[in-house]
Amino acid sequence: MRLQWIVLWISCACALAACSRQETGWREAHGTDSVLAYETYLEHFPAGAHADEARARIQELHEEREWARANKLQTPEAWQRYLGAYPEGRYAAAAREQLSDIVLARAPPGDRLYSVQLGAYSSEAAARADLARLSRDHADLLGGLGLHIEPPATGAQPLWRLRAGPLTETAARRICVDLESRAVDCVPATE
Repeated sequence: MRLQWIVLWISCACALAACSRQETGWREAHGTDSVLAYETYLEHFPAGAHADEARARIQELHEEREWARANKLQTPEAWQRYLGAYPEGRYAAAAREQLSDIVLARAPPGDRLYSVQLGAYSSEAAARADLARLSRDHADLLGGLGLHIEPPATGAQPLWRLRAGPLTETAARRICVDLESRAVDCVPATE
């Protein structure tokens, strides 16, 4: 009987020590508040009491980093990259507004034709794959439009842009609202 108590006492002591290490690891990760700190916590305690919180915070930190990058660059590609990674993110509405303002501000005044930009891609293959998917999944909105891929400009960053048009400004904005309600990135742009 005495041996059973000793085994029970040792088991409880080990459990308490493990719990204490886990809580200490969490406090350290939370205090540092970095991706590396949370990943280290998860490496040691993948099923720990704070594992879900650590994963969520890692996602938040990645999103904040991408948002800071977009704010620093202030380019349509940076805003679109943010939206591609976080279409429902904390800053998605602000990114769409910034993107729309930048693209429309670059347009010359007068009678303008518009298109909707549905993505910017680092490879032509990725742009073609998305073109096929969007054509199929959103034929009701995009079916009557000319979908095309614009190659990168000479000397510019290698980005292929997927666009649909031509449209009036009102039609472009309406299509973007409809597509965004379906979680598809869309920005009105001048032709």
